[in-house]
Amino acid sequence: MIRMSNRSENVHPRATSRMAAVVTATRRIDRHAGLQAEHLYHAKHERAIIRFASLQFFCLIYLQKFALLSPEFGLSAPMLIMFATVSWQVFAGRLVIVADRMSLFLLFCGFCLFSEALNQGSPASICYIILLYMCMTICTNLSAEAYRQILDRFIMFMILPALIVLTQYFYQKLTGLSDPIDLERFFPKWILMVGYYYNAHYPWNSTFSRPNGFFFLEPSFVSAFLASASILEIAYFRRRWRAALMLAATFFSMGATGISMLIIAAPFLLFREKRQVLLTVIILLVGLAVFVLDIRLPLVSRLDEFSNPHTSGGDRMTSSATELLTWIDDPSKGWLGSGAGSSHGQMWPVLKLLLEYGPLAMFSFLALYFRGLVKHVNLALKVALSLVYHCTGGYLLSPIMVELVIMFCFVLSPNEELGRPPPLIAKRSRRFQQVWSGQRLQLPRHQRKSHPSV
Repeated sequence: MIRMSNRSENVHPRATSRMAAVVTATRRIDRHAGLQAEHLYHAKHERAIIRFASLQFFCLIYLQKFALLSPEFGLSAPMLIMFATVSWQVFAGRLVIVADRMSLFLLFCGFCLFSEALNQGSPASICYIILLYMCMTICTNLSAEAYRQILDRFIMFMILPALIVLTQYFYQKLTGLSDPIDLERFFPKWILMVGYYYNAHYPWNSTFSRPNGFFFLEPSFVSAFLASASILEIAYFRRRWRAALMLAATFFSMGATGISMLIIAAPFLLFREKRQVLLTVIILLVGLAVFVLDIRLPLVSRLDEFSNPHTSGGDRMTSSATELLTWIDDPSKGWLGSGAGSSHGQMWPVLKLLLEYGPLAMFSFLALYFRGLVKHVNLALKVALSLVYHCTGGYLLSPIMVELVIMFCFVLSPNEELGRPPPLIAKRSRRFQQVWSGQRLQLPRHQRKSHPSV
């Protein structure tokens, strides 16, 4: 009987090992190509989000005075641009709608519409609220480096307004003349937002106007934006000249909003410092000396406004507190609210919802707000913005402040996991790992001075 030969017995062992090595190498190449494709996809995604956020912040800073259909029903230009760009980014898959946020938002809208159906208030007001807060339901994930790049662009956009604020303040103080930089002189009133004090004289019967940064609606807005830039610069970048510029411009804008944000954010920023106790004591001593000696500083001199309900500070704080106490005395009258647009004055957003739509709408809005806050990053700015938004004035229908809060607190979500490079690529290049994650290379001490990346 003839025995059939097996081909595998004729194969040399070296050839078998070579075939196995080729298969393993092919798999590694395919895996590496897949990781590279994934990296390119994330890079393209982040570049699009960076352009989107940069456009929003640019329009929010330099176009906030412009509106359509003004003065009858002014639609803010940055708000319209945000609606258009957000719709496109959602359609392209770069921004995602968060399911639990959308559920709470629909619940909030349902309570508002139910109250409006019974009270017959202002349809325009309730439509404005729904459109304005719809963007609270979206979010996007970013690497740490992309998030820092967006923050850096926001600070860069605020350099020109900061210089304008300092120019406005010192020019008026040194010359005794009125503000020479006024946007109303260059554009007709029918394309500008109405209902804001572009030229806030202080004292009210003098020629001196509190600096508004030329592009901003009021000194309170420019101080809030400058304070945001100051907090971001101190927390993330620590460039001394930019931090000093933003802090000085915030102080000389004479806006209580920005100073309040800095005071709120100070514990979060000083907590990381080695001498935080000493710095806190110095700040407290300086504040006590200013109060005891009655030094007329740009902000301290405005504290007497809280005793007068007809001033800006009195209207924001005293009027809201009075309305809240009135509702507490007899809450039975307002379980369904009094109708959209029925309350007047610069009331706190939560209080305005309580009076116009009732407590159910108010609690659903608070649930949406606190559920939508993204992660425990950039905590100093988020806490400062949230407290100023809720407790210092009528920002419920203010598209500029609402969009600033939404962008920093709800839309931009830095994802640290995306900041880690794929393992195979990380083995090939430590420099690539540094660029991807935005971290410094950890080299031995004797190599740090000679290495180009340190």
